[in-house]
Amino acid sequence: MFVLLAFSVIAALLILYVKIKYFTLRGPIPGLSPHVFFGNLIQSGMLLHGKSIPEIFTIFKHRYGDIFQFWFGPTRYIVVGNISDVQHIFTHRNIYDQGDFFAQQFATLFPNALVTLKGSAYRRHASITVPLFRRAKVIPNFDLIVDCTDKLLSNWRTSPSQHIHCDIVEQSQNLLLEIFGLISFDYDLETLSGRTSSQNELTKALHDFMSACELVFYSPSIVGVIYTKLSRQHRQAKTTIARYICQMIDNEMDATPESRAQRKRTCLIASLVASLQEDEAAESKKSEEEKQGKIYLVDV
Repeated sequence: MFVLLAFSVIAALLILYVKIKYFTLRGPIPGLSPHVFFGNLIQSGMLLHGKSIPEIFTIFKHRYGDIFQFWFGPTRYIVVGNISDVQHIFTHRNIYDQGDFFAQQFATLFPNALVTLKGSAYRRHASITVPLFRRAKVIPNFDLIVDCTDKLLSNWRTSPSQHIHCDIVEQSQNLLLEIFGLISFDYDLETLSGRTSSQNELTKALHDFMSACELVFYSPSIVGVIYTKLSRQHRQAKTTIARYICQMIDNEMDATPESRAQRKRTCLIASLVASLQEDEAAESKKSEEEKQGKIYLVDV
C-alpha cells in the first residue's frame, strides 16, 4: 500500500513538473494556456477539426494581437504577425539570432541546409546560394513564371462552367512546384499537365518527401528521427531525389563552358555548378585555416 501511494505521489509530481516546465504560459506575451501533451493543438482545432496553421494564426491574431504564444505540443513558439515587426527582425539579424530548436527540427530533414548551418560552413554556403536569388537572377524568368500561370488559368477555363474548384491551394502549390522545377533545374515536373504526380517519378518523390515536413517540424525531435529512419516511403523518396539531382549536376558538368555560361543566366543549377567550380578552384589554394567548410550540393 505504501509503495502504491509513493508511486502515485511521484507520478503526480512528475506530471506537475512537466506541466509547469513545458505547458505553462511564460512571460507577458499573451496566448492560450496549453493542455498537457497537446499544447494548443486541440484547442485551436488543428487536431480535431483539421484547421490549417494560417487559419489558426489568423484567429489567434484577432484574439491576442500581433504577437502571441502558440504551443505545438510541448514546444512554445512566439508568433509575430505584424509586417513591420517581421521586417525589423530580418533586417537586424545581429540582434535576433535564429533559435537552435528550429535548426534542430529542420536538420532532421535537411541536415546541410542553409538555415541549419552555422559558422564557416554557413558563410560558404551563403556565398554560393544567396546570389542566385537576387533580382538580377529572378527577372529573366518572369516570362517563364507568366507562362506557367497562364497554363494553370487555361486548365481552369477548360473546366465546365458549373465546376467548382475546391483544391485551389493544392493547384497553387503545384504551380509553384512547376515554376521551381523549371527555374532551378530546367526540368518539367509536369504538375500542370493534368497527369497525376504518380506518373512522374521525381514529382511523386518530392511530394512524398515534403509530406514528412509537418510531422517532423511540429513533433518532438525523436519522433522525426524515428520516422525518417523507419519510413520506407521517405527513404525511397530521398534516394530518388538524390539520383535525379546528381544526374542533373552531371549533365551540367558535361556541358561546354560556353553552353553553361549561356544557361547560368536563367537556370539556377547551371549557375550553381559554375559558381562551385570557381569556388572549389579558389578554395583549393587556401590553407586549412582559411578554408570555409565543405559544400553539399545534394542535401536530401
